[in-house]
Amino acid sequence: MSYQDKQYRTQILNTARKLFGRIGYRDATIEQVAKTAGVSKKILQHYFQSKEGLLMETQRVVFRELHRRFTRQALGKEEGLKTALDALDAMWQTTRELRDIAPFMLETLNLGNKNATLRPQLDQFYRESTSLLEDGIRKVFANELGTLVIPPDRMAILIRIFLSGMVVELAQVKSPEQLKELDQIYADIRSMFERFIVEKELFKLDEDTDSVPLPW
Repeated sequence: MSYQDKQYRTQILNTARKLFGRIGYRDATIEQVAKTAGVSKKILQHYFQSKEGLLMETQRVVFRELHRRFTRQALGKEEGLKTALDALDAMWQTTRELRDIAPFMLETLNLGNKNATLRPQLDQFYRESTSLLEDGIRKVFANELGTLVIPPDRMAILIRIFLSGMVVELAQVKSPEQLKELDQIYADIRSMFERFIVEKELFKLDEDTDSVPLPW
């Protein structure tokens, strides 16, 4: 991909994210995105064939940013639980900062359930986001993988689902008080994660289900 191609794509995706967040996915049009991005509709459709495809790629960019924050937080630090928690905090802070796009992130889930042609793209997004999380987890616990209560691939799914749930809640936030309540929910889940994720010997593995009891 040429430098100009990258520049156009970045420009369009950044504009789409802002427009979708400000006026909503349903009300924003391809024409508006193109005009605001300073490109023609033809150029936009060269890179993104449909509004749904643009939405999905915008989602990918957001999640890649979350992964970048996660791994950057881990780089240059000691491996282990503290670094993992710091990285999780960085992901939550980024999600919180992007709260204006929470409603259109929910729109992606709705479209995937209603639009059969978009479902494969949504499934691919899930696979990519889970893979990015798993990669980050493996880096953070590089020398301590044997201490994890559940393996990185399953932990990645749990974190992805947790973040998706928090996005759903963020979409409903209308006041500073509600945001404060959501911060407390995050703190509670973080505390459970801290108690549960390592030191496998503290929990008795269920050999029939290959799982462990929750710590509460």
